[in-house]
Amino acid sequence: MEPHEGPSDAPSGPAKEHEHRTSGSDQRLWLEAIHDQAATMRLHAFCVDCGTVRSSLPMRGRPLGYFDHALANLKADLEHHAYYPKLVQVHSRLIAKALAGIPDFGDPYSMPFETQWAIFVNTIQRFRPDLDIDFIERTLPRDRKRPKPAYIDLVAATKEEVGKPLART
Repeated sequence: MEPHEGPSDAPSGPAKEHEHRTSGSDQRLWLEAIHDQAATMRLHAFCVDCGTVRSSLPMRGRPLGYFDHALANLKADLEHHAYYPKLVQVHSRLIAKALAGIPDFGDPYSMPFETQWAIFVNTIQRFRPDLDIDFIERTLPRDRKRPKPAYIDLVAATKEEVGKPLART
């Protein structure tokens, strides 16, 4: 019996991440919008390189670094918490390894945030069942808000524009 020969350049580890290229509007696929309900078909975009279907939920997914940052925040919050014991290094490494081992977990193109959040909470509670969801949610990194110009700067800018003569064409 001869050994099975596969392609020599087959990846041995996880697939390399790439920049997803979305299909055109004329190439979209009809798929279910709600799982197991065929009457809810909608057009879905997909990556033309790997075939991954793009998530159409309003909250886009986050990269894996977002959840690594949340795990670091959780560890820092538990370090000096009065009620909960601290998160030991073994648990934080096991949680990080479990999240990294999930295929496409850190791919915001294909996995919505709600799914990532559920996986994140379940993974943490598998190692630390004493932590409640609200406490874990407080450790999520907050989005940076764009700096808004001060009202006085907006008023000053409009007064400068009012004082300028109009250019004639």
